[in-house]
Amino acid sequence: MPLPQTAFDELPNTCNAMPYAQPNRLATLATLFGMTPPDLSTCRVLELGCCDASNIIPTAYALPEATITGVDTSEQNIKSGQDAIDALKLSNITLQQTDIQDINPDFGQFDYIIAHGIFSWVSPEVQDKILSICEHNLAPNGVAYIGFSTKPGWNVNNIIRDMMLYLSASIDDPTVKINQHKVLLKFLLDATKETKNPYEQFIGEEVNNLVQLPETFVCTELAKEQNEPLYFHEFMQQAKSHNLNYLSDAFLSTMLPDSFPDSQQQALQMFNGDLITQEQMIDILSNRSFRHTLLCHKDVSLNRSLSPDKLANLYVASSMQPNADSYEKFENSRGTLSTSKLIVQAALRYLGKEWPRAVAFDELLEQARQDTNSNSTTDQETITNALLIGYSKGIIELHSQSTAIVTTVSEYPQASSIASWQAKQTSKITNLRSEWLIMQNVVCLHLLPYLDGRHSHADLLNLLENWVAEDKLSLNITNQKTGEPLTLTESNRQEVLNKLLIETLNFTAKTGLLIA
Repeated sequence: MPLPQTAFDELPNTCNAMPYAQPNRLATLATLFGMTPPDLSTCRVLELGCCDASNIIPTAYALPEATITGVDTSEQNIKSGQDAIDALKLSNITLQQTDIQDINPDFGQFDYIIAHGIFSWVSPEVQDKILSICEHNLAPNGVAYIGFSTKPGWNVNNIIRDMMLYLSASIDDPTVKINQHKVLLKFLLDATKETKNPYEQFIGEEVNNLVQLPETFVCTELAKEQNEPLYFHEFMQQAKSHNLNYLSDAFLSTMLPDSFPDSQQQALQMFNGDLITQEQMIDILSNRSFRHTLLCHKDVSLNRSLSPDKLANLYVASSMQPNADSYEKFENSRGTLSTSKLIVQAALRYLGKEWPRAVAFDELLEQARQDTNSNSTTDQETITNALLIGYSKGIIELHSQSTAIVTTVSEYPQASSIASWQAKQTSKITNLRSEWLIMQNVVCLHLLPYLDGRHSHADLLNLLENWVAEDKLSLNITNQKTGEPLTLTESNRQEVLNKLLIETLNFTAKTGLLIA
C-alpha cells in the first residue's frame, strides 16, 4: 500500500512544504478552540531546523506583510534556501545558520513557532531547549507546532533498527554496512510475505512501509542517528514544565474517538475529562508513530466545545464530489459524508466545483441558497453543523485566510512564481496550498515557467508545437476512443496539441498552481 505524503515529511533532514505546519492551519485550530490568534497578514513566524526553507518560503510568498525567520545549523541548507529566496525576490524572509542552543529571549518574539521533524532526532537537552524557546519566544497568544516521533508506533522502527545495529556491529566499511542493512530488510520481507502469524504480518507491514522511504533514511539515518521517540504524555510533561499547554493536534480527526468501532469509542469514554490520557489511549489503539502537536502558553483560556458558529468567519475547501449512485452521498479520497439536507448538498457541490480554492463561508452560504431557492433562518446553522462534522472527519478543510488560487483558466494564465521557478530546477513542485508534489505531467512541467501572465493560449500552443517539432518534448498520446497510440500528423497536430494544452492548463488550475 503506497505511503501517505506525510510519511516522507516525517523523516529527519527532509526539506518539504507542509500545509499542516503553516500559520494558517495553526490559526484555524486556535480559533476553533477559543483563542484569538495573531493576525496572519502581519504575523511573525520562526521555524527551527528549517532545512532549505521549503516550508517557510511558501509562507513568505502567501503572507507578503509577515516577517518570516528560519534557522538551521547546515550551511548548505541555508545557502540553498537563500538562493531560492533571492531568485523569488522575497524580502520578508530571513535565514540564519544558527544553533538552536544559541537562541535566547533576545532573539525576538514570534506569533507562530514551527519545529517539525527535529525534536525526536536531537538530544534530550536540545529537546528541552526547543520547549524553552516556545516558552520564552512565543507571543502571549501565539501557537507553537512541534512534530515528533511517538510511541507506540515508532517502537517497531526501533526493533528493526536494533536488528540493523546487531547484524552490522562488526562491519566498519560504510558501504558494506548499508548492504547488510538491505539484506536484513529483504530477509524480513521474504520471511513475512505469506505468513498468517499476526506478529509476523505486523512486522512485514512495517518493513514494507520502510522500504518505500528513501534508502538514505532506511539504511543510514535510521541505524545511525539518535532518535528519542516519546509517548504523548511524556512529551506533555516536558511541555508543562515550560508553562506550555496542549492546544490540539494539527489533524483534528486524530484527537477524536469517532474513527474507532463503537465498542472502542465507548471504552474511551472512561477518559472523558482527561484529554491527555484519552489521546494517549487513542495513540496506543491506533499504533501512532508521529504527532503534530500544537502548544500555547498555559495561561491562555481554551474552549474545548467546538462551536459551529466559529465557522462563519472562516474559509472552507473540499474536494468531495457527489457519489454516482446516491445524490445524498459525497466522497473524496479521505472519506464520505452523507446528507439529506438540500442546502448542504448544494454547499458541498459548490465546494467540489471550486476546489482547490478555499471559499469564504458567506460566499458558500449565498451560493447554496441561490441553488436551492432557500432563505431559511436555519440555513447557516444547517451548513455549519455539516461542515464541522466533515472537518472532524478530516474530509473538509477550514482555513483562516483565503488563498490566491484561481480555478478558472484565463487567456493569459499565471502560475505562482514559486512553481514557475521550481519547474526550471526540478520536478518537485510546491502549490499554493503549501503541498509538494512530484510533477509527472511533463507538459505541465515544461509550460510552468511560461505561465507568467504574459503568454496567451496562442503563444503557449506555439511553444508546444516548437518543442515537439524540435524533439524537446516527447509525448505519449493515446486515442481516447480506442486507447491506441496516436501519431501526430500535419493534419491533426494543431488540434491534438490545442486539446492537450487545454487539458494541461485545467490540470494546473485544479492542482492549485494558478493565481489571479
